[in-house]
Amino acid sequence: MMNKRNMTQRFIALSSIMVLVMIQILSFLPQQINAAALTNGATIAVVDQDDKKIVPITAVEVEEGQTAFDILKEVTGEQEVALDYSIHEQFGAMIGGIGEVAPEGYDYWGFIINGEEAQVGASSYVVEKGDSLLFKIISYPAEKVNITVSAMDSLDHSIFNETVQVVKGASAFDALKLAGKTAAVKVDAAIDPVYWAYINNIGEAKLGEYEYWSTYMNENYMTEGLSSYLVKEGDHLNLTVESWAPPTDDDNGTGEEEGETPDTGGETPEGENEQQPDPTLPPAADPVTEEQVATAIQSATQFISKQGVKDEFGAIAIKAAGKEIPQQYIDNLKKSIITNEGNYRNVTDYERIVLALSAAGIDAANFAGYNLIEKIHSNERMTNQGNNGVIYALLALDSGDYDVPNDAKWTRESLVNYLLDQQLDNGGWSLYGSKASVDITGMALTALAPYKGQAKVQGAIDQAVAWVSSVQDENGGFSDDSNGGDASETTAQVIIGLASVGINPTEERFTKQPVDTFAESLDSPSSGVNLIQHLLTFKQDDGGFAHLQGGESDMMASSQALLALASYDNYLTNKGSIYQFTKPMIEVAPTPEQIDGKDETPTVDENEDETPTVDKNEGEKPTKEEAQQNTDTVVKDEVENTNENKVVTKSEGHKLPSTATPLFNLLATGGTLLVIGSTVLIYTQRRQAKKA
Repeated sequence: MMNKRNMTQRFIALSSIMVLVMIQILSFLPQQINAAALTNGATIAVVDQDDKKIVPITAVEVEEGQTAFDILKEVTGEQEVALDYSIHEQFGAMIGGIGEVAPEGYDYWGFIINGEEAQVGASSYVVEKGDSLLFKIISYPAEKVNITVSAMDSLDHSIFNETVQVVKGASAFDALKLAGKTAAVKVDAAIDPVYWAYINNIGEAKLGEYEYWSTYMNENYMTEGLSSYLVKEGDHLNLTVESWAPPTDDDNGTGEEEGETPDTGGETPEGENEQQPDPTLPPAADPVTEEQVATAIQSATQFISKQGVKDEFGAIAIKAAGKEIPQQYIDNLKKSIITNEGNYRNVTDYERIVLALSAAGIDAANFAGYNLIEKIHSNERMTNQGNNGVIYALLALDSGDYDVPNDAKWTRESLVNYLLDQQLDNGGWSLYGSKASVDITGMALTALAPYKGQAKVQGAIDQAVAWVSSVQDENGGFSDDSNGGDASETTAQVIIGLASVGINPTEERFTKQPVDTFAESLDSPSSGVNLIQHLLTFKQDDGGFAHLQGGESDMMASSQALLALASYDNYLTNKGSIYQFTKPMIEVAPTPEQIDGKDETPTVDENEDETPTVDKNEGEKPTKEEAQQNTDTVVKDEVENTNENKVVTKSEGHKLPSTATPLFNLLATGGTLLVIGSTVLIYTQRRQAKKA
């Protein structure tokens, strides 16, 4: 009986050891490891005015209801960084110094969320999942940089291509989030405790089993993370879907094993080296890349913004480029309309104002107490300025999908019919008379674009396009003595018109080969000159565009060029006409002071892109307390730091993310069983030895 019991004990012990050995062997098999993303992660960093790190980028797990100031207090406490602050009964938390750095003079601690300076205070802003928080010493207004961000899915379809402005010192991840916000496309990102932000998906792109989002900065593969790369003026961040799937046997993409030469029977494959370019035709145009267009849009936008938006076309142009129209410009328009009691001599004055208001998202049918739409469709002087009035009437009425009464003097139908009646026999339109103008023809194409579904309108468009192509110069432009020669504005109007009706301005019909280089092109093929290429020859070093070749940057030429480039970008991305905006919803009524003529528009530096949101006296810089009103809004009581979040900071020698699998736990348990089993076995053997 005793022997059977001993044998049973030995069997159990040996069986345990065998199981543990098997587990140990299995532990060497590869295991899938998942990154330990934070459930509700965000990042925070603190830098001085020169972007020198005071608190390095830190990932945190955010508890529900935590504010940015909570996170700042917690992180500085964890990292033993001094935080000097006070609680102002009106402005909330006022930050004095962080670490050994404090603002001087009129500088202040800026609170930046996802690349944009916050319009609420750190004490009242509740942190959201994926937020990128930055505290930085800045001067008012905060210095910004322009970044182009694009994303392409696995089929090389553009998801978005946006140029955005972020505060200097922001990261590539900030730029990506702002671009997604601007394009209304969701950026699904996770926060890793060590490696920070990584992209799960963008928009509704479909990712295969082995596909992932790869990041490129200025066409170079990024060797550092999105969160750690601080963007610079003019950077281009590009995200594309790539695959890490292992290569197949047919890895060279030819259907042949690598190193093999296809068997052609010793003969040249059919068609190879047979088709040569026709020397009687000009070579095809070099493509103009989207990046070239985006760069030109960015620099032209900067030029106009720096000079200050002074007219309607400048306002529409920067909106078409994705930038907001300065509030100062809208305020000036409002003051002008009230001063003139809503009356202007020319119908084109109303039309330009309506276009600018629509671009700004303001209802032109109720602006400062006036219905500017009615001023257009009931206008008795519609044709006094030739075809200009009719063309811009259509553009204005369609800019915001405004309602026009059926019994109006000028309905959309009557405007279209009038314009069609004015088309000349050669296909062009004139301002007055029988001499066709390329400028007016380009503008007419833009106005008729929404109606091209009508057969008679499409026929007029086809005839106009053919005429414009026939009169294009060999250098790609349009020379006209009335414009002083080959004017950039003319080329711009043609580009806008063609793009609006869905025709590529770089296609063969609008690509010309200069005669003086034609002979050379036979030996050294040239690409010819298309409309976009020709327009870019007017671009100046300061980002603006000249009226004529060899001239200096001109505001009107720059506005028209920016509108043309934005139109071409819209064509490439299927966004439609630059003059069509979503239906305005904001109604702007006059204040009693404005009605009484007492309104005084505050003087603001025209170089500023946005109206300041902090109060300041004319000619004086805001105090630190005033400037920080945007940074830290009203908080009555000091926020107690009661959250117990784990804070992980990237530093030298940090641990890898927690990627333990269930097998690890099994091994730990097995190790314990191994010790127990060995102990039982040894104890049993010794006990039996003593009895013997």
